[in-house]
Amino acid sequence: MAVPAVSTNQALVEQLARLDGQRLRAYRENLAFYQGQQWPGQQRRRERRLVFNYAKALIDKTSSYLMAGYSFVVDEEDGSTAEKERARRAEKALRDVHEANNLAQLDFDSEVDVSVLGDGAFKVTWDPTERRVRVSTPDVQGLYAWWLGDDVSRVWRVASRYYLSDEEAILLYGAAVMRQARPSAGRGPYAAAGRKQHVVVEVWTQDDFELWFDGALLESKPNPYGFMPFVLYPNLREPKPDTFASALRMASAGGCHSTSKSPRP
Repeated sequence: MAVPAVSTNQALVEQLARLDGQRLRAYRENLAFYQGQQWPGQQRRRERRLVFNYAKALIDKTSSYLMAGYSFVVDEEDGSTAEKERARRAEKALRDVHEANNLAQLDFDSEVDVSVLGDGAFKVTWDPTERRVRVSTPDVQGLYAWWLGDDVSRVWRVASRYYLSDEEAILLYGAAVMRQARPSAGRGPYAAAGRKQHVVVEVWTQDDFELWFDGALLESKPNPYGFMPFVLYPNLREPKPDTFASALRMASAGGCHSTSKSPRP
């Protein structure tokens, strides 16, 4: 790992958990509705509530049809033998990535996620151990993006916040990382679901990458890719405002509260 340098992102890392409250609350409400929690208000004593979860059935079935039977091709630039061979190699490389990452299942899972929550993401990185491209779908509840002015296509920084157990942290970063776990000022590990969790934050720009572990800068180095390895996308775009609508709202307008996303952090 690169030796950590002085970073200007300390305050950003500490504030992430408090950013975008409206967007994260909308995610939780949408997910609860998808899981069948569709009655408003608290349940009264001895009250029996019946739920016909058409929203879940519609999203699951539509996603299975949408993602079925797709394929990809690479067209050669001209009809020469060299270009045909180059296109064939490109198709094989894409197919190898598709099969190694089980992208058929990953695409389906991501389509369900984006239909329910309203936003989705892919992360594409290089695995130096297995020497292959690795594709994952990070939880958008831990993703934060910043763009330039009013041009949402020009994302200049992405932060990814997630949690690791002791065992996972040691596997990824070695036993020495546990000495950096500091339980003060909300930076250290905390108990969740009966086990200790560590907060990990990745901060990406086109030029730089930083890895934070329990509030301490663990790694700082130039971005090895030269671009941010995330694909961030909404399910349905709303004209002009910095908000995106969830398909769940459209699927059951009679019972689901309107839950649009909040502006960017």
